[in-house]
Amino acid sequence: MNRLRIALARWGGMLLRPRATVAALSPDDGARDGLVFILLLAVGAHLLPLGDAVADFSAMASFAALPALLAGFTVLIPWLVTTLAVEAILGPLRSFRAALCMLPMLLAVVFARLAAGLGHPLPVPKYSLEIAGAVLAAGLALWVRPAVCLSPETAAPAPRRPASALVGALVLLLPLISAGRDAADLAAHWQTLAPVAVGEAVPDFHAEDLEGADFTTADLRGGARLLVFFTSWCGVCNDEMSKYVALHQDLASSGFEVVGVNCDREGDQRAIAARYRDDKQLPFRIVLDRGALARAFRLSVYPHLVLVDALGQIRWVHQGRAMDSTLRDAIAAATRPDP
Repeated sequence: MNRLRIALARWGGMLLRPRATVAALSPDDGARDGLVFILLLAVGAHLLPLGDAVADFSAMASFAALPALLAGFTVLIPWLVTTLAVEAILGPLRSFRAALCMLPMLLAVVFARLAAGLGHPLPVPKYSLEIAGAVLAAGLALWVRPAVCLSPETAAPAPRRPASALVGALVLLLPLISAGRDAADLAAHWQTLAPVAVGEAVPDFHAEDLEGADFTTADLRGGARLLVFFTSWCGVCNDEMSKYVALHQDLASSGFEVVGVNCDREGDQRAIAARYRDDKQLPFRIVLDRGALARAFRLSVYPHLVLVDALGQIRWVHQGRAMDSTLRDAIAAATRPDP
């Protein structure tokens, strides 16, 4: 408990009396502050996207889903870049002081997340809070830089006042309150965060294809089907489409088919999908989804692939690019007769 009180006083002192606090800081004092702050940032401001990434990874249940998990942690990149900038401002061998300079950024981002969780999101563009927090962190580093030149032996000890510990306690408390709210939200909606996964039933749906024919859950029976959810503006979809064409043509003898599901929302969807089919010379069926299928399969990324076997069971789910060998192995397993 004594170490916690000292840490709280140090964090509060950095906000109330930054130069005195930095001048009196030794490497041992702030050795773990950086790790503590990035953990507080992760749980206090980014628990929802991190939880969503974990849910996607769990649903797809393979190492092919690792990019989805790693993508969730990109929210921490602004913090890491700002840390490097602050260390550069403070100079070499002073990284243990840089963590304390990140406190304004931590508080700005967490406060905004807490406000949004309470139903009062700040009317600012995306990443503007991270930018503002980075500017505050850099400004604080410039302010305390003269004090960094003093060694702890020659600097006067920073006075530990009750106000410092109180402010430090708020630094710790705000991210934990925000994390508690987001954790409750994740727990309440966990089952609908991730896409429909292997082992779940194919949701009931009804849609039309480009020719105006009905497309329903029953059309997924009789042979393996690879549902490819795509949009005309998706660059990865454009790059991968030739791969789906080759699969459809090469594996047709086994009863396998690709079904493209167009998810464009703006403009004349039928005309857009028809033009896309003709431009790409797609030989497989194109279904028009106006949102019902995307909601039913809980999509968040394009292309989104769902492999269904002849019995209508989901056998494989993937988001984004997929290696040709991975696709063919999954299809082979889905079309292999049961022993």
